[in-house]
Amino acid sequence: MEHLTRLEEAATGLYVVLADPSLGACVPGLPDGRSGLFTGDDLTSATIRDTVDDAIQYAARCGAVLVLAVLGHGFAPGRTSTLHLMCADSTEDIRHCAVNVSELLTVAVDHPGVAGVLGIVDTCHAAGAVPAAQDLAAGARNGRTRLSLLMASSLDQAAVDLSFSRSLTRILRTGLPGVGSALGVAATRDVLRTVLVGQNVSGLDYDGDGSAGEPVWIALNARVSDGLLGGLGGRLAGEELAEALSAVDPCIPVPSASADLRSALRCREDLLGHPASATRGRALRAVDGLLIAVRTVTFIRRWIGGDLTTARMRQALHTMLAAEGRLPATDLNVTDVGIIDELTFNHPASDGDGRRTVARFVALLAQSCGKDLGDPELRGWAQQIEALVEVNDAVEYAARGRDGQRLSLVVSLHSSLTGDWPEVLDGWLLLDGTMLRHEQFPSATVDRRGAEGAVEDAVLWAEEHARTLDLPLKRLDLAVPSGVLLAWRPEEAGVAMLLGARFEVRLHWSSRLTPDAVLQSIESVVAQRWEAISECDGGAPVDWLVHEDLADPLVLRSHLRNGRYARGIGLTNHPGADARLMEMLLAYTPVLLWPHNSDGFPKERHGCVDKNWWAMPGALARAYRDRWLGQDAGDAGNLADLRAVWDDHDWLRFCWSFRTVTLPVRTPDEGTS
Repeated sequence: MEHLTRLEEAATGLYVVLADPSLGACVPGLPDGRSGLFTGDDLTSATIRDTVDDAIQYAARCGAVLVLAVLGHGFAPGRTSTLHLMCADSTEDIRHCAVNVSELLTVAVDHPGVAGVLGIVDTCHAAGAVPAAQDLAAGARNGRTRLSLLMASSLDQAAVDLSFSRSLTRILRTGLPGVGSALGVAATRDVLRTVLVGQNVSGLDYDGDGSAGEPVWIALNARVSDGLLGGLGGRLAGEELAEALSAVDPCIPVPSASADLRSALRCREDLLGHPASATRGRALRAVDGLLIAVRTVTFIRRWIGGDLTTARMRQALHTMLAAEGRLPATDLNVTDVGIIDELTFNHPASDGDGRRTVARFVALLAQSCGKDLGDPELRGWAQQIEALVEVNDAVEYAARGRDGQRLSLVVSLHSSLTGDWPEVLDGWLLLDGTMLRHEQFPSATVDRRGAEGAVEDAVLWAEEHARTLDLPLKRLDLAVPSGVLLAWRPEEAGVAMLLGARFEVRLHWSSRLTPDAVLQSIESVVAQRWEAISECDGGAPVDWLVHEDLADPLVLRSHLRNGRYARGIGLTNHPGADARLMEMLLAYTPVLLWPHNSDGFPKERHGCVDKNWWAMPGALARAYRDRWLGQDAGDAGNLADLRAVWDDHDWLRFCWSFRTVTLPVRTPDEGTS
C-alpha cells in the first residue's frame, strides 16, 4: 500500500497528548518506563504482538487501564468483518503476518488484573476492531471487563490521511464545553463526526465490571480548570462557565486564577456588553455563582479558621440535606471548595440562584464550630453575596434545628435479669447530652404490651418537662436486650399514634449499660471502631456476613477476636431467635444491621445502604415512615427491610456516664406542685 507520509506526525502528536499529565494522564505502557510509542517501516507483526503482550502484562501488574492506539493501514480479508493491521511483513488480504486487532483487544480486555482497555483505531475498516459480543460477555473474567473503542471509519470505509487521529489530538488539547471534567468516547465521537467528512466515526463503550469506580475516559477536559480562581472555584463552576460563555461568545475567556476576583468581574462586564438573551442570562448566572462560591470559601476560611474540619463540614452538609430529603452527590469532594461548588451549581430549582442553600450550610457549619451567629462578620458576608434575607432566614433555621436536637429521651429495658421483658423501665431526659432527669416506669404486665405501655408513660413524662423547657422532643433512644431486639419493633408501638411517626427512634444494646468484665475489656476497641466508621466517606463501612460465616460459633468468635470484622457488621439473613449470636456480634461492633424477615438481604440490595450511609440511622426512620405511607419504592423499600443497633459516640458516652455519674435524685415533692 502507499506510504503514509503523516503517520509518524499523527502518532507522535496523539502520544504526546495522551502522555500529558494534565490531559491524557497516561504513563508509559511498558515496564521500566520505556516509551510506548512505536513507529517506522520496520515494525513486523511479531514485534507488535510481543510489544502489546508486554503492555498487557504490565497493565495487569499495575491494575491499570491499558490505552492502545493503532494507526496505519488496515484491511478486512475478503468479505470478513475483522480488522487486520498491516506491518512491515504484511500483504493485503493475507492474514498471515498481519495483526488481528479484534483478537489483540480481546486478549487485553480479558486478562485478569487489567482494569479496562481504551482502543483508538485510525485505519481503513476500523469498525472491524470490535471484538465479538460473546468474547466480551464471557471469557476468563466471565464478562467482568471494560472496553471503550473510538474508531475512524465503518467496516467498508477508507480512512483518509490520518485526519481522524490528528483531529482527535486537537480536540483533546482544546477540550469540549459542557461535557464534564473528562472526555469519554461518546462526546468525543460526536464532535469528530462534525469535523470529518466521508468517514463514519464510531464508538463502543462496554462495561461489565460493576465494581469499577469511574468510567474509562480518553483525557481530562482541558476546558475545565482545577485551578480556577486560585483553587477557590470548583469543577461544576468550571464546567458551567465554559459551556455558558462559549454559547455567548467563544472568545470570552473563562475566568482564570485571580484571588481578588478581577478576572470574574471583568468577564461579567464583557457579558453585559452583549445583547440581552437567554444565553447571556445563563452566562451571567454562572459568573454570579462563581462570585458567590469564591467569596463564601474565602469568608469561611477567614472567619472559622482553625475550627474548620472535614467532620464538621460533613455534619453540616448532611444535616441540611437530610432535612430537605436530598442525597449528596456521589462524586462530591468533601472540602470547602467542593461543597460550596456543589451547593452553588447543583441546588434545587426552588432555590433559583443557590444563595438560600449556601446560607443554610454556612449557618449550620458555623453553629457546629461554635461561632456566634450574631457576629457582624456574618452579616458582612451576606451583603457581599447580596443575600442578607437568605442569611437571616438561615440563622433562624439553624437555631430551630439546634433546639430540635437539644432534648432526647432514653428508655432502657436493661433491668431484666433474664434478658427478657423487664418489670421496670428506666427513663432519662437528656439536655445537650447531659442527664437532666431520671425516672422509673413500672410495666403493668411483664411482656411486650406492658413494656410498650411503660415506654408511652416515659414519653408523657418527658414531654411535660419539654414543655417546661420550651423545647421540642424529637428523639427516642431505646436500650434493648439481645433477645428482645430480635422480636420487637418499638417504632410500631403506640396506642394513638406510632412512636416512629412522632419520634426518630434509635435502637441500642442495653448490655453496654451494665457490661461484664469481658465487655469492659474491649470497650475501647468498640469506641475506636465507631470513630473509624464515622469517618468513612464512600460507601458503607460494613462487613456483610452470610449464613456460612455464622454456621460455626467457634470460628466466628475466632474471627471476631482476631479483628477480621473491624467495621460495622451486616447480616444477609435474619438470625431467628439466636440471642447468643446477637450478643457475640454486638460485643465487637457498634453497628449491627439485619433484615426484618426470613427473605434475607442479599448482596444486590446492599447498594441502598451505601447510598444512604451518610444519613444513617435517621435514613432508617424515614424509610419506615415511607413504608407506612405507601411510599417505599426503590432504596426506601430496601432500607425499610432492615433493623439496626446504632451504638454511636453519644451512646457509648452515655453508657460510661451511667456507670460513673450519680443519677439525679427526685425530691419528695417533685412533680406535685
